[in-house]
Amino acid sequence: MPDLYIFTAQVGMFDPLALQDQNVAIHYAQTPIKYRKVDFLEAIPPFQCLNIGAVAAGGQSARTNVVNLEMADSEFGLYRWYPIDDAQVLLFHPAGVAKAQLRNLQVPYDMNILFRDPNLVSSEIAVWEDNRPAMQAINGHAFGLGAVRIISLGFRFHVVVLEASKAEAIKRGTEPVTHVWCTGRAIGD
Repeated sequence: MPDLYIFTAQVGMFDPLALQDQNVAIHYAQTPIKYRKVDFLEAIPPFQCLNIGAVAAGGQSARTNVVNLEMADSEFGLYRWYPIDDAQVLLFHPAGVAKAQLRNLQVPYDMNILFRDPNLVSSEIAVWEDNRPAMQAINGHAFGLGAVRIISLGFRFHVVVLEASKAEAIKRGTEPVTHVWCTGRAIGD
C-alpha cells in the first residue's frame, strides 16, 4: 500500500490522506491542533460545487462562498477542484485568506489545469467543518461568460476526539499521525 500524504499524484482518483482508525492532526488557522481519529470516510465523486454566475467581458465576479464544500461538525473534506468554463478563478481559504498568493500577485486557476496538472494536485484543499473556502472569477475575454462553474471531487472524513493519552503519544512522536492543513496559514501566524 502506498504512503498516504497530502498532494500525492497517480493515475485516476487520488488516495485519501488517512484511512479508518488512523490518527489525524487538524490544523486550522490560529486554533490549537485538534487530534482526532478517522471514524469513517467516503469518496465524493465529481460534482458541481459552485456556479459563480455570469461575468461581463473583462470583468470579475464578487467573491463567492463555496457553501457546498462545508462539512458537518467533526468532519473534514479533502477536495481537488477545477473550473469547466473559460475564466480564471482565484481561491480564498478560508474565505478571507488568499491562496496561491505571491509577492506581487495571486495566481489564478483556469480550465487548462486539467492539461497542466491532470491529477489536480495543485488545487487540493482540506476543509474543516463549516470553514468554507470562497472563489472569485476573472473574465479576460472581450465577451461575457454566461456562467463560471466549478467541479470538485474528493473525500469526506468523519473523526472522533482522541483520548488524552493518545494525543500525548502523538506529541511525543510515539504514535503515528497524518497532519491535515485545513488552511494555508501556519499556527501562530
